[in-house]
Amino acid sequence: MRKNIFLVLLVTLMLALSACGNKGKVKVYENTEDVAVTHTEATMTAVVTKKDFENNIFSFVECVSGEEYEIAYHGGVNVYNIYGDAVDIKEVYNGSVVDVVYYSDTMKLVSLTFNDSVTTLKAVNKFSADPENNLARYKGTTCDMSDYVVAYDKDVPIDIREVNTEDQVTLNIYRNKLVSVVVELGHGYVRLKNHDTYIGGFVEIGYDVIVPVTEDMLITVREGEYTLRITKNGYSQSKDVKVYKGQETQVDLTSIAIPTGTVIFNITPADATLYVSGNSQGSHSYTNVYGTYGIKIVADGYKTFRGSVEISDSVKTYNIKLVKLADEEEDTEDTTEETTEETTDTTTEATTEATTQSEDSSDTTTEGITTEANEPTDNIITINEPVNVDVYVDGEYVGVAPISFPKTVGSHTITLYKSGYLIKSYTIYASNNGKDDEYSFDELISLYDAID
Repeated sequence: MRKNIFLVLLVTLMLALSACGNKGKVKVYENTEDVAVTHTEATMTAVVTKKDFENNIFSFVECVSGEEYEIAYHGGVNVYNIYGDAVDIKEVYNGSVVDVVYYSDTMKLVSLTFNDSVTTLKAVNKFSADPENNLARYKGTTCDMSDYVVAYDKDVPIDIREVNTEDQVTLNIYRNKLVSVVVELGHGYVRLKNHDTYIGGFVEIGYDVIVPVTEDMLITVREGEYTLRITKNGYSQSKDVKVYKGQETQVDLTSIAIPTGTVIFNITPADATLYVSGNSQGSHSYTNVYGTYGIKIVADGYKTFRGSVEISDSVKTYNIKLVKLADEEEDTEDTTEETTEETTDTTTEATTEATTQSEDSSDTTTEGITTEANEPTDNIITINEPVNVDVYVDGEYVGVAPISFPKTVGSHTITLYKSGYLIKSYTIYASNNGKDDEYSFDELISLYDAID
């Protein structure tokens, strides 16, 4: 019993000594109250240039000053549309113009609101930029560009010169200046193969893409599915084509090549000279692809005959009798009798007035197609870099860089091509300023690097 009492007293004594030893470390607070943490808010109107959700950082460029900011983002940030309604942060895209509220002391976002004074134009076609003069052109309109304008292909930043006139874009205009361009639908490329019979004709594909058919051409076309139409001398065919963004699509025209036919002329007098499309023929027959061709027949002592013939069968025969000059008052009308072999048995008449081509016309007659003629200048455009790449201007091959070519006023698509590399296109604007223009572009990206 005494032993138990002794142990209790010992423990009590130890606890008392321990309490005395810690007495100086005990903190006592009197008159305590909650202290509110305050931050300094700042605002700006800016273009969103990057959304990094992995590191929770948003980047901006201020619309007027061009100053760049990186501001921390967290899940509690409020996002509003122009009507003040809360929206998902995913509706904010690179290129969006927003009113930003943030803490200037901690650089943390508080809220984002789509600016209601911005003019946003969607689904714009035929856009082109002129960075040298800070001008943008679209829908027949010209507007100023901000010194800090940014461009995106979806959410990927690009050089504004990479925006092609065939792209469909969204434009954001703030205080009457273009501040951002966002590509909605991009472009790919179409290369024609086995198209020799159509050279000199015209090809139509995509949205208002109508260009002459040349031996080596690479056509820039908006991504999508189209019907390619190609025509020469009135003969027309079509083929379905699918264009992929950033890729080259080869279209083989072997199956729709223009067939060949022959016309035979039985001419009186027999020593008359036959001209077809302005070229003298060594005989009274002519072979070419289907189409309409201007003809002229000349003989001493006879009235010159001018008219046209259509090659639309494998063989056709025309009987033509020239009118003697002495008989002109009695018979002023030249007649042409047509017979066909292995095709039809129809007969038609032609007169000197039935002329669809002049003697100076070429063998490329196209109906219903017009092209906009660019004003030529006395200057040149030079593409300096990247070197050793094929250069196409508005789809037509001009040579290997560095290369110079005549300068014509207007927007032009410069396409850079090299086997094994991603194709790149840039839009330039040439003005009649009496100067030669020079351009250097980024090196092409290897397909292997693009895969990595």
